[in-house]
Amino acid sequence: MGMTIETPVAYRSAAALLGETIVGLADTEWDLECGPDGLRINEAVAWVVVGDSQITSAIDRGRLDPIGEIEANVLGPNLVATWRGTALAAMTSLDAPGALDGLVEHPDGRLAITDLVWQRVTENLVRAFDIGRAVGRDVEIPTDLAERCLEFWNTHAEAVMRGGVFPHTPVEPPSDADAVTRFLAFTGRTA
Repeated sequence: MGMTIETPVAYRSAAALLGETIVGLADTEWDLECGPDGLRINEAVAWVVVGDSQITSAIDRGRLDPIGEIEANVLGPNLVATWRGTALAAMTSLDAPGALDGLVEHPDGRLAITDLVWQRVTENLVRAFDIGRAVGRDVEIPTDLAERCLEFWNTHAEAVMRGGVFPHTPVEPPSDADAVTRFLAFTGRTA
């Protein structure tokens, strides 16, 4: 495939898609179940916030903070503002010179910051898709991001096979599936 979308641009695009998806949610929609893991929308956004905060931790402090149980209450009283602050902090960190050059310690060994960011791009995209589906709104994942995520995960097959990266079993996409459908299938979702 050879997609050349730059990592910070990909993160911005994926975070923007999630932001567009959650900014218009009604108060009653935050408690709806979304995605194959059965999280409520507020819990899914909490997962994104905690995960995306790792970008800032990795770049600014050279470490990944331990993550315990993730609950929706980490979002505080203004869920969108908390998400926005975390995403903006990650973007600011990604703008630093050499931000993507480093490695950080991870329970499975050293992790390239670039790899961490592509994991975050993936989660932002699939959570936006899950939330959109839960509330009956179309969320269009950009084809170039889907292709680049597939390319990334194709080169990280060992991490996928070890488990923990994707909690869902991939589904078999149709033989003529486009990149977005293949990406969703890879993450255990159907278009």
